[in-house]
Amino acid sequence: MPAIFQSFYVSRARSAFDEAAVQAILDSSRRRNPRLGVTGCLLFSGRCFAQVLEGERGVVDELAARIAADPRHDGVRFLHRAARREREYGDWPMGYLLDVNLEDDLETLLLIPKRSPVVVADVMERMRPDPVMGALR
Repeated sequence: MPAIFQSFYVSRARSAFDEAAVQAILDSSRRRNPRLGVTGCLLFSGRCFAQVLEGERGVVDELAARIAADPRHDGVRFLHRAARREREYGDWPMGYLLDVNLEDDLETLLLIPKRSPVVVADVMERMRPDPVMGALR
């Protein structure tokens, strides 16, 4: 079985995003990702995004490049890229978490050149599905 590749990034919205705009991103991802074999989770804090993508490395890299070029956000920083033995988001073509309490953490990851592995790990942990509830923690 090939390894699953996981990528995590943060970015800042260039303009205000309302619920409909975020929903449009989710709808598009949930239609496209099953065909690509991609799973993951999108987090929006009201101003910043964080996203975990997982799948075949070439597919994730191509999708990451497309996301980085998307004019709806800037300051895209890929903070975690690693092979895994199994998926964390196996049942989620694209999960979603709205958490305004993580705004400061995401801004920290965007602004501080020496990214804190502790903050990355904390944000990624908040985005992981709860194995009992089948939802975010």
